[in-house]
Amino acid sequence: MHNNISIEISPSQVENLVERLPLERKLRLVRRLQRETWANRLDEVTQRMRGCIRRARISAKDIDRICEEVKREYDEKHRGH
Repeated sequence: MHNNISIEISPSQVENLVERLPLERKLRLVRRLQRETWANRLDEVTQRMRGCIRRARISAKDIDRICEEVKREYDEKHRGH
């Protein structure tokens, strides 16, 4: 027979626990979260672009600027991996 224990913790409690982690563990956690959330973050960028297109005509220059912004953000987050 298996006994399961369930606990509830608030986001602030999770943040507190993460703050107490050693730097190496924090880095591993961040990398894992980045891998797990990449598709969602890409979807958000795509939705932003689609929203811009719907609200007003968007030029190729604007699309290039948005893509460069996303690439720069991605590179900053993944520098040194």
